[in-house]
Amino acid sequence: MNNLQKQIQEFLATYQADVAKDQFFCIDEQVLDKMVECAHLTADDRVLEVGPGLGFLTRKITPLVKEVLAIEIDERFKPILDQLPSNVETVYGDAYRLLNDDIFQSSHLPPFTKTVSSIPYSQAQNMLHNYTNYPWYQGDLVWLAPKSLALKVNNEPILGAYFRAEIMMDVPKTAFYPQPNTQSAVIYFHRIAHPTKTGDLNIFLRRWFYNHEDIKVKNALREGIISAGKNLKMKTVTKNQAREIIDGLDLPQDELEKLTSNISPDYYFELPLKLAPWFESLTTQS
Repeated sequence: MNNLQKQIQEFLATYQADVAKDQFFCIDEQVLDKMVECAHLTADDRVLEVGPGLGFLTRKITPLVKEVLAIEIDERFKPILDQLPSNVETVYGDAYRLLNDDIFQSSHLPPFTKTVSSIPYSQAQNMLHNYTNYPWYQGDLVWLAPKSLALKVNNEPILGAYFRAEIMMDVPKTAFYPQPNTQSAVIYFHRIAHPTKTGDLNIFLRRWFYNHEDIKVKNALREGIISAGKNLKMKTVTKNQAREIIDGLDLPQDELEKLTSNISPDYYFELPLKLAPWFESLTTQS
C-alpha cells in the first residue's frame, strides 16, 4: 500500500461523509474503468469533472488526457486532491453556481472536449441544464448518476430535446462508500443534433419554448413559427401569417396568455404535433 492509498484508507475510516452533499464515493474499479471506457478519452482531451470527491475517478482519467478541471464543493478533500497529477486544476465551490457564472466561464472554461463525472445525485437533473445551450460545451456526457435520471431525460420535454440517455452499466449499491439508497448507473448522454441541421420541428420548438420562458405563450409560439419557417425551411412567415396559424390551432385563450414557463409540460410535445401539418406544407426555397 502506497502513501496515498494509506491516507485515503485512513480518511475513509475516520471521515463522516456528508450525505447532504451526496458524498457517496464510488470505490469499485470496474465501474470507474467503465466510465473511462465509455468516454473514449484521448491525449488531446480537456476534461471537466464535477464532484471528484477523493479523486478515484480523476486518477483514472489523468494519464489519458491533456488536462482536467475538477470542481469540488468540499475543501476538506484538499489534502488528497492536492496530490493529483499536475495536469489537474481543482476549483472549490458549488459547481452548479460556478457553471452558470459568466466570469467563471470566461476564466476557467476554454473549450472542453469531454465531461466525465460522478455527479452529486440531488443536483443531477438541474446540473444537466448547464449543458443544454451553453457554448462552452456541446458534446456528450458520461455520468455516474441515479438510474432514474436516464428515464426522466428520455421522457422530459426540455432535457429530452437536448440529450438521449443510454444506460451503459447498472451499478450496485455495494460499489459505494457509504451506500446510497438510490439505484445507480453509468449513463451516456448522447447530444441530440441541432435542429437547424436535422430540420426537426419537434426539437426546434421544444428548445425554443425553453429559451423563451419569460414571455407569453402566444408570443413565444408566434416567434417560434416565424423562426422555424426561416431556419428549418428557409421560408418567410409574417407575423400575421403566424397569428393565423395559431388561431387555427384552436388553443384555449387562457393557455396562450400564460408565461411559457407556466404551461403544462405536455404542451411541449402537443404544440409541435399540432403544427406539423403546417410545417410539412412549407416548401423549401432553393
